[in-house]
Amino acid sequence: MAMIREWLTLLRLARLRFRSNDDYRRFQVYQGHLILHYLTTQGISVQNLRVLDLGCGNGGYSYVMASAGAHVVSIDLKRPAAIPPTFVLADARQLPFDSNRFPLVFCASLIEHVADPAHLLAEIRRVLAPDGAVYLSFPPFNGPVGGHQFKPYHLLGEKWALRLSGYKAESLATACGNWGLYPLTIRRARQLLAEAGLKVGHESTRFFPLNTSRLPWLGEFLTWHVQFILSKGAETNTVQVKSTSG
Repeated sequence: MAMIREWLTLLRLARLRFRSNDDYRRFQVYQGHLILHYLTTQGISVQNLRVLDLGCGNGGYSYVMASAGAHVVSIDLKRPAAIPPTFVLADARQLPFDSNRFPLVFCASLIEHVADPAHLLAEIRRVLAPDGAVYLSFPPFNGPVGGHQFKPYHLLGEKWALRLSGYKAESLATACGNWGLYPLTIRRARQLLAEAGLKVGHESTRFFPLNTSRLPWLGEFLTWHVQFILSKGAETNTVQVKSTSG
């Protein structure tokens, strides 16, 4: 019953999220509490932990982690309406931080909006503390919500997705300015993680009791949102990244 109530609340907040910045932040905050609970089941406590929130959006996730005692650094390409206490205007692919700095890197619903996810993952690995953890999640492109504002037309291909959803753009990547959409599957994500030297400790379907993400082939279509707990593995990526400052 508790899970049903959570889903009903989540659906209600999702329906209202584009009404205003405050509504989107409430949507993030509610999800943040559920993710925080998930992290505790994986043995991760954010209390007194230095956390990097990549692509913080309206700051809802940052707020939840800070309320739980974390020291959160939030970054985004634009300033949120409600600016988190420690906010840095920056590109997640070129982080202005020293290497090995953050015990927890939080990256939710960002990687599918990045044209070069290998660079993003290389930067995540670089700033991650040696014994740290990464929370990474995204909606697989072929899943129920993977098309974002283009769903369900994204399953018909890029041309029809743009035409039927009414966007005047050349591609999904340019339809929303800085927030383009780049098709990313679970299988491709696993490949990118391995290439980046990030080891998967746990993979599951977010807020759902059945782990559809592990189903061969069908998982790509049934999983609404996949989440990973990652740690540093052997560095194998050939992508070169640099620290820009301390």
